[in-house]
Amino acid sequence: MRQPARLPVIRSRERHLTRRGVLWLGLRCDVRCKFCYDEHVPTAQKGWLSVEDAIRALEKFRFYYGNEFVDFMGGEPTLHPAILDITAHAASIGLRPTVITHGMHLAKPERAAALADAGVHDVLVSIHGLGATAGEIHGRGRHNAARQIQALDNLRELGVPFRFNVTMIRDNLTQLEAIAALAAAKGARVVNFLTFNPYFEWQRGIEIGFQVRHSEAAPYLRRAIGICSAAGVEANVRYMPLCALPGYEQHVYTGFQLPYDQHEWDYNSWYDTGHPGRPGEAWYYQASRRQQQRHDYRHVPACGQCALRGICDGFHAQYAARWDGDEAVPYPGPLITDPRHFIQHQDKNQYPATPSDPGGPAQPAAAGEALTAPLGLGAGGGAGTRHNLPAG
Repeated sequence: MRQPARLPVIRSRERHLTRRGVLWLGLRCDVRCKFCYDEHVPTAQKGWLSVEDAIRALEKFRFYYGNEFVDFMGGEPTLHPAILDITAHAASIGLRPTVITHGMHLAKPERAAALADAGVHDVLVSIHGLGATAGEIHGRGRHNAARQIQALDNLRELGVPFRFNVTMIRDNLTQLEAIAALAAAKGARVVNFLTFNPYFEWQRGIEIGFQVRHSEAAPYLRRAIGICSAAGVEANVRYMPLCALPGYEQHVYTGFQLPYDQHEWDYNSWYDTGHPGRPGEAWYYQASRRQQQRHDYRHVPACGQCALRGICDGFHAQYAARWDGDEAVPYPGPLITDPRHFIQHQDKNQYPATPSDPGGPAQPAAAGEALTAPLGLGAGGGAGTRHNLPAG
C-alpha cells in the first residue's frame, strides 16, 4: 500500500489550532520510569487495545473530528503486537501517525525500517537521561542510553523525523544542556522539556523525592533552551507557570497554549467530547479551563493580581501544598486573555496545509451512528477512562 509522503516542515510564527488526536494503545511497558503516571496501575489493568477498537477510534478522529495527525501512546507502543497494522491504517486514511516511545526497540534496524515502511510520520523519543542516568531512571534494561542513540541514528538514516521528550526531575537536571546538545547533533526537530506532573495516583504524595522546584530547574532550562535555539531546534517547556521563566515565556506552554501547538493534542478528540468537526477558539479556551480543573491546577494567592492569570494554569495542587506557591511572581498590567500572547513570538515547526492525499480514503469503514458513537475505550485507549478520570 502506498503511504502518504511525510509533510515538509516550515518555521513560522503563525499559530493555528492543533489537529492532532491521541490514542493509548495500552499501558504495558518494559521499563519502569520512576516518575511514570502509570507506575501505580495494577499490571492486570495494562492490557492492549484491540485492533478493532483502535481502527474505530482512528476513523472517528479523522472523519468526525477532522484530525490530521495522531499520537500513539503507551505504555510502550512499539510492543503492541499490531503496531505496524495500526500505524499503516492511520497513514492510509490521512491521519499521519506519531509513535511516542523510549525508542530502544528501534535500535534494531529492521524494527525501525518496518515502522518507517508502515507509514509513521515521525517519532517522539523519550530521552530522560544520558549514560548511566538513563538506565537509572528507566529502572530496567541494559545499555539503554546506547540503544536510544542507535535508534536515533537508524531513524535518521531512514529519513524519519524525530523529536525529544524529557521529563525534568532531580536525576537529570544537570544533563538538560547535554540533552539539548544531543538533539542538535542528531537532528531532532523539537525538544519538549516536561515538568513532572503529579497526576493520578501521584497526587496523593506531598513529598516526592525526585520532584524539583521550578526555580531550581529554571537555570538549567534557560541554558538548554539557548543551545536549542542556536541550533535551530524548537524548544518547549510544558506545564510550568509562565512566571517561572521570565524572558523565555514564548517557550512555555500551559494548558491554555497547548491547543496552538500542532504537535499537541486536540481537546475535542482527546476527550471524545462529541463536538463534530473543528470548534472555534472560544471553545478551546473553555476546554483549557476544563483541563486546568481536571488536572487540579490552581492559582495561588499571588496569581490573583497577575495579568497572566487568564492564560496560565498556575501551580498543581500537590506542588502548591508542598511549596506554598511562594515562587509566584505577578505580572503587572491589564488582564491578558489571548493564549498566544507570548508564543506568537516563537519560531515553531509548522506543517503547511495540504489538500487530501490523492491516494487517501474515499470513505471510512464505519459510517453514520457507528462513527458518532462514544468510543468508550478502556484503560488502554481513552484519556477519559484512564485512572477513572472524568471524560467531560
